[in-house]
Amino acid sequence: IGKGYFFDEKPFCCNGCKTVYQLLKDNNLGNFYTLESNAGAKPSESNQHKYAFLEVESIKTKFIDFEDETTARVTLFLPQIHCSSCIYLLENIAKIEPAILNCQVNFAKREASIVFDQSVLSLAQLALLLDRIGYAPNFGNRNQTEKKLDKKFLYKLGVAGFAFGSIMLWSFPEYLGIEGDNPEFRNFTSYLSFAVSIPVLLFSASEYFISAYKALRYKSLNLDVPITIGIIALYAQSSYSIMAGYGPGYMDSFAGFIFFLLIGKWFQNKTYKTLSFERDYTSYFPVAVTRLIDGKEEIVEIEQLNVQDTVLIRNEEVIPCDSILLSDSAKIDYSFVTGEAVPINKKKGDFIYAGGKLLGQRITLQVEKESNRSHLTQLWNDVQTDKKTRTSFLYQDRLSFYFLIIILIIAGVSSIAWAFVDATRITQIVVSILIVACPCALALSAPFTFGNVMRLLGRKGLYLKNTGVIERMNEITDIVFDKTGTLTTGTTHKVDFVGDELSVEDKEAIYCLANSSTHPLSRAIVACLKAQNIASTDEIADFDEVSGKGISGSIHGLNVKIGNPFFTDLSVVDENETSSFVRLSNGKTGRFIFSSELRIGIEDLLHSLKSYRLHVLSGDKDKDKALMQKLFPKDSVLLFQQTPKDKLDYIESLNKQGKSVLMVGDGLNDSGALGKADVGIAVSEDVFRFTPSSDAIIEASKLAQLDRLLSISNFSKTVLK
Repeated sequence: IGKGYFFDEKPFCCNGCKTVYQLLKDNNLGNFYTLESNAGAKPSESNQHKYAFLEVESIKTKFIDFEDETTARVTLFLPQIHCSSCIYLLENIAKIEPAILNCQVNFAKREASIVFDQSVLSLAQLALLLDRIGYAPNFGNRNQTEKKLDKKFLYKLGVAGFAFGSIMLWSFPEYLGIEGDNPEFRNFTSYLSFAVSIPVLLFSASEYFISAYKALRYKSLNLDVPITIGIIALYAQSSYSIMAGYGPGYMDSFAGFIFFLLIGKWFQNKTYKTLSFERDYTSYFPVAVTRLIDGKEEIVEIEQLNVQDTVLIRNEEVIPCDSILLSDSAKIDYSFVTGEAVPINKKKGDFIYAGGKLLGQRITLQVEKESNRSHLTQLWNDVQTDKKTRTSFLYQDRLSFYFLIIILIIAGVSSIAWAFVDATRITQIVVSILIVACPCALALSAPFTFGNVMRLLGRKGLYLKNTGVIERMNEITDIVFDKTGTLTTGTTHKVDFVGDELSVEDKEAIYCLANSSTHPLSRAIVACLKAQNIASTDEIADFDEVSGKGISGSIHGLNVKIGNPFFTDLSVVDENETSSFVRLSNGKTGRFIFSSELRIGIEDLLHSLKSYRLHVLSGDKDKDKALMQKLFPKDSVLLFQQTPKDKLDYIESLNKQGKSVLMVGDGLNDSGALGKADVGIAVSEDVFRFTPSSDAIIEASKLAQLDRLLSISNFSKTVLK
């Protein structure tokens, strides 16, 4: 203030804080100051060249997750993140700097995932901006920084432990009933206990006071509010006893209370790390990729990929690792990474980042970096949807509101009752209630329960995106199934071709085109032709796949169309058969007829789901309608010849009726419906079907156990209660 840092008739400690205030005020982010008046750290005034090293290309690429001509994505470690106002400011930073397209904060890891326009803002300038508003990125040894944060907590635990042991030792005469033998010494140890308790109150217990204060300031309640009330009541009672000469009061209980609370938090943090590791779906994510060895295809888990391996990626598949394009050209959709849906054209030899989705004919890539499932998991978590969480607070925070009211009512009634019995004991009784009823177990119940449920479901083949999915699963009223690839096996039981006689060249062209698609019927055609020793790796020109209709392309000048009769301009032969029609530019036509088989255990599953309203949305003809009617309960809704848009609209109509919908699909034509449902579960076969729009992924072999998995999720409510 002495230096004259004034703006808008307000004094500031430094020019940096004044600048931040100007930025926030000019961009209508004044709410930042209502959330937290002391967020972040004081920025440095002389750091213009602090991040110049990020201008060096070889250094910059180490920190970039993705980049193209204009857009880049980076994940930065920001140790200064410490409260809700930090999240508020960082996630609204695009209003300060328009070149920042998106920012998402991971509070637990103190990370910010930022997408920015690097044609306007360089990585060095981004780092400088973050530094200027008090969130300097840490590009050094992250482990060392986290160790410092852990050490502070251990110091708090040590101070509380020392005070607890010392005060208990000084209070030993009280325990033996000989406190009156030496009153002078008793008073001395009482004041000594009071002196030692001060750092426990101000340092060791500080997090509880801060958390409770913020909750009340935001006009909400969390579990730290009743805990803080108990701490204050206990400390006030003990301080009064010491000052009035009645002895040390309950100061040993106060120090022990804080000590054991911190031990509980330490244990909780350790357990969280264990739970996080055990429930980490990256370790068993059902994702695979096709690797080419001497021209032969083999399906492997993405962790088995090595540098210089050649992989085959089909239309709509997500690229699992940073690679070099071996094919002549490719069209890549990076919307998962950048949020921008405009596809990017790549040519042979170009570098392609992991996370892009292929649009068009299959391509081959050479692996440049080993695959990292955690990167794909981050994409899964980062996909934005318009789903609204039904509850605005965590379960335990909602419950804490009622918990606190009940405890205060009990304490109030007790104080009134004791006014007629022994008024001198009112304070002791009220304090005892507040202390004994400390909701420590309540604070741990929800995260431990949901964490273990996520881990248990993962072990049984259902991988959830986050704990919020569990709460939504517990409110499901309707379950919607896709048919092909979900109720029926993804690889069909039998495939027959009816039509003109095809030459080897014709079959190779059909194989080549079908092998660029991940649709279950396309995969069945490929398997059928492969059994006839037909294979091809020819390039496809003008490849196109229309969701729910068919695929087309040109192989060595031969135009091929595979799909429904309308897509191929052919006539329907049998309304009740499941088939894919084929038209070649040499005049030959025909159709592949598929005989599907139900997944093992589906019939028993449907019988066990009678407590839900069941629906079937199928893009196929209704030849299986009689079978479905036999399997499903009478009040079920069975709809056939549904386009992807029809499925999405149907889910939306159920939502408007107030239904809570679980959608189960194969993640291809169902991606829109999966994203619209309250809970979307994608069924994963042995091919690379990464579906960011879903809330969960289930192994195809475990689908028949869906009823048990839902009951495990529902049991979490019983555990919490």
